[in-house]
Amino acid sequence: MLSYRVRWCLSLALWPMLLSGCAIGKHAVKVPKGDDAVIILASVTMPVPIDTIARHAWFAVREDGSERWRKIEYGSFGPGPLETNHGDVDVHAIWRGERAKKGIACLEKWRGAADIKSYLAYPGPNSNTFVDRLLRKCKLRASLPSTAIGKDYRGRFIGASWTSGGTGFQIETPLLGLRLGLTEGIEVHLLSLAFGIDLWPPALIVPFGQGRLGFADR
Repeated sequence: MLSYRVRWCLSLALWPMLLSGCAIGKHAVKVPKGDDAVIILASVTMPVPIDTIARHAWFAVREDGSERWRKIEYGSFGPGPLETNHGDVDVHAIWRGERAKKGIACLEKWRGAADIKSYLAYPGPNSNTFVDRLLRKCKLRASLPSTAIGKDYRGRFIGASWTSGGTGFQIETPLLGLRLGLTEGIEVHLLSLAFGIDLWPPALIVPFGQGRLGFADR
């Protein structure tokens, strides 16, 4: 048995790790080689003082036959399309080949319709609302991290939709929200902050750091 003092010291050492979030097995941030079509969904931490609770998402795209990368996002923040030397970047999903070609065409088609008419950093609509709308419109099955505040914005009063991951349903108000899905897990949203559990890959969903304590999302 560990003494009380040892347990206390260990708990103090673990708190910074918990507060920063911990996701095991994240996608490596690297530029896919070749000149085939690629879409990458990525996010980066926002500046201080909201760096521990908020992330900004975007798409990095490379069209078929090109070596040039560009971003599809609302506004402009953080690193370029895919800078591998930026330690705060997380990659959440990658599409290649024919799926990416169709996806890029869809993103270009609908980016205007998904644009934000009245921007509001909290609780939305904001840059993450823009990305979430495009994910669902183009059927790019992926989920943004829980700290991408604005991803769950569904209107000023109440709104409902399928999840961006495509296997669940959510209903949202500015005060409370609920998201249920086979791959999304169970999330309760309180003032746009997410709490819940993902069964596979297993993790606790938390409103800070990378948004997960456990294994990284697919």
